[in-house]
Amino acid sequence: MKSSLPLTEQDLLDFAIALEETSKDFQALGERYTEVREAFSQRAEVQAKLTQGHLPRAELTRLQKQIETLEATLENQLMSWNNLKEPFWQVLRFVGLGLVLGWFLRGWFGG
Repeated sequence: MKSSLPLTEQDLLDFAIALEETSKDFQALGERYTEVREAFSQRAEVQAKLTQGHLPRAELTRLQKQIETLEATLENQLMSWNNLKEPFWQVLRFVGLGLVLGWFLRGWFGG
């Protein structure tokens, strides 16, 4: 039985390349997520220290600057998420396409 899909070796190679690129993008998204989680955690710790009160003025100033730095980091990370939305959805699409293609090939070749 002949396949109705005209898949070529180049099509499979292109798919493999695209899948590798989206995998890298997905990994970068995971790393950014970890960075954002750490920044949120650090900001919460610093804010908790600020609310304890009775800290020297120099310590208060240092903690306030640390909060500002962490908030800038969070803003940058969240703006980066907007840039990664498209690759994220591409990963989901390619994974879905890969599953469908795998099921099709398995059924076609009697796997």
